[in-house]
Amino acid sequence: MMKSLRKQLAFVLALVLAMTFLAACAGSSPDPGQETSAAGAAEGESTSAAEPESASPEDGEDDVIHPMRYVQPGVLPEDYETGIKAVNDKLKADGVNIEVEVIRIPWDAYAEKLNLMLNTGEEFELLHVMQDVKNLSSLAGMGAVVSIHDLIQKYPDLYQKFGETEWMGTLYNGEEYAVPCYWRSFDNNMSYLNYRVDVAEKVGYEEFPETREGVLDLMKKSQDYILEETELKAYNWFHQTQDTAHWLHRSYDTYPFYVENSLGIALIRQDGTVDSFYESEEFRQDAQFYEEMYEAGLVHPDVLSLDSQKKYDDANYGAFLPSATFDPDVANTILEKTGIETDVQWIKSFGDEKPDMIYTFVQNLNAISSTAEDPESGLKFLNWLYASEENYNLFHYGIEGVHYNVVGDHRIEQVKNEAGEPIYSMDTWMSGYLPYMCYGENTSDEYIDYMTYQSDNYVISPAAGFIFDAAPVQSELTNLQTEIIASIYPIKFGMVSYEDGIDDAIAKLKAAGLDTYLEEYRKQFAAYLEANPSALENAKGTTQG
Repeated sequence: MMKSLRKQLAFVLALVLAMTFLAACAGSSPDPGQETSAAGAAEGESTSAAEPESASPEDGEDDVIHPMRYVQPGVLPEDYETGIKAVNDKLKADGVNIEVEVIRIPWDAYAEKLNLMLNTGEEFELLHVMQDVKNLSSLAGMGAVVSIHDLIQKYPDLYQKFGETEWMGTLYNGEEYAVPCYWRSFDNNMSYLNYRVDVAEKVGYEEFPETREGVLDLMKKSQDYILEETELKAYNWFHQTQDTAHWLHRSYDTYPFYVENSLGIALIRQDGTVDSFYESEEFRQDAQFYEEMYEAGLVHPDVLSLDSQKKYDDANYGAFLPSATFDPDVANTILEKTGIETDVQWIKSFGDEKPDMIYTFVQNLNAISSTAEDPESGLKFLNWLYASEENYNLFHYGIEGVHYNVVGDHRIEQVKNEAGEPIYSMDTWMSGYLPYMCYGENTSDEYIDYMTYQSDNYVISPAAGFIFDAAPVQSELTNLQTEIIASIYPIKFGMVSYEDGIDDAIAKLKAAGLDTYLEEYRKQFAAYLEANPSALENAKGTTQG
């Protein structure tokens, strides 16, 4: 329907994305072969490779081979060409008239290069969308991706792979604008911490502390121990710089509540009220606690300018404090690199009796680019990808016996290079499907629990299915992105005292359009709740079973 993006729209999109992608999830993916899960298989949901579903509609195919260019962040694996050739050979044998090419943009150049592609109207078919970086409605509102509402009707098998809640996360103006990526459970995604249990025990903590003061003391003692053990200074980290200290929020009297994660502007309470987070009592508590942490040396002094990869590099040698960014499987890497046997586990902060917060039904999606030569080729690929475990494994893990070997039920051993990286692997957090995903050979049980955890004590945020459309306040959004980084982040990380800096920071946010942005957010959210009364009804209880 749309074969090219008008240059004006592309230029606007490029400008708007520039600030956001500077704070993208660099380093957010550990070893791709280790971050996968077989929860669905364990629950009997898996579709056997011996019983593949139809990979494409039988009617309406043409003989032309259409390109299916898939834009993702990161770098391509060493033996990409061999692996992708096998994928394309299988597509051809299956009668699917597309040729797949994965286009990776390195994290450190992601903003610049993606903006260039958008500015020049470069053609590609699929764009990976990260809701915590640049959400779907923002991209759809700017014309970067197109509705799949009509096209998806031709692919009932693909549609049925995902549940109603996952599809709710793909809606823009009532239409589906992407295919969800169901690669993990989000029941524990807001308020967990991962920490080295062995270190905690050696500094006097048999159980993880349930007070803020206790956590602070544990971090201080752990830092001293790890420095002696590794000669590296360990720090507490956010997953991404723009993240909010959700793990702290479980200790507040006003919990449960949810703070929108990409900018941290909107605080959504369980009664549907939307408050200004940076003007809230909750942010004051966050900032003052992090000021204590910063003054104690528990936050890296260059946290705002440091390459995000450093935290992962140090963590691989065992140097990290309790943080909401690493996962339990880092223990395997620590053992490989240092010989240190460690026990890394994830913990719900401040006690299991506090409910988990389910804030989203889908985090990652794949959308059809408005510059696609043939918009349908992206859906053909995803339909084929999820039609069978055989197809899924071929794309993600490569050729069995060349790139990986099966060592158990949904357990694989990947062939790695001298640097310890799989010679072929496609990140499942961008295109995975939980019932099909495989574990690495040595993946810990703790990691499996972490990825597949299903809570029996949780609340659902009324905003879980809501996606804010920033198009009406695009100018304010751009200004706020800049000002939040400049004025709020130093307070958020404790580098600037809350008392000394907050009044000036809020004044600058208001000058940048904070009140206008919040007014539009509240307007859209109220309309969403009116159209979806079950969203607020589901949020009324403090515990859902």
